Amino acid sequence: MIQIIPSVLVKSKDEFINQVSGLEDSVTMIQLDIADGKFVPNTTWADPEIVKKNCDLSVELHLMVSDPLEELKKWKKVKQIKRVLVHFESVNDFREVIFELENETDWQLGIVINPDTPYEKIEPYLNEVASVMFMGVIPGKQGQGLISEVLDSITNFTIDYPDMLTEIDGAVNEETLPAIAKTGVKAICPGSAIFGNDKSPKENVEKMEDIINKLA
Repeated sequence: MIQIIPSVLVKSKDEFINQVSGLEDSVTMIQLDIADGKFVPNTTWADPEIVKKNCDLSVELHLMVSDPLEELKKWKKVKQIKRVLVHFESVNDFREVIFELENETDWQLGIVINPDTPYEKIEPYLNEVASVMFMGVIPGKQGQGLISEVLDSITNFTIDYPDMLTEIDGAVNEETLPAIAKTGVKAICPGSAIFGNDKSPKENVEKMEDIINKLA
């Protein structure tokens, strides 16, 4: 079954605690979005100590930053971190990221590509990463429309690399989920579909699980 990993993109400590507390009976992992205002135009809140003390879920960090290795230094003592997702476009040499994480941490490494990056560009690194995340939108803010060409890329990728953990982030909601599920993607990272309406996060997760089960 497709795994739901809610995308937590927040502006404050209180917003983080509120969102996470609403999920702890519904999912096992969240994705924490970190934006520095350089790689993407907006900025987000992310404090390692607060995450360490106020989150009982596993965490994957989605680094939308211009210097991911520098950012990761802040998170090395946060036991909840299981996987880090680094944008292929954010570094000159992705092998530097691979080398650093292999030698310094126990984290899994995932590689992220923007909608206009063909996955063929990351093929040289696939034997050294645990996951590939496709951005369904231009990264940096929630609530955008899905770029449909990304679905074709995921479909082709999952055919070529069926054993790789694949994720999609951006414009994941009840309306787009049926088309997304057809791609063979293994995890989805909804944000505003979980936190951006009047229902509780738990209710929204359960609704998406119901859709996934019916599509299976």
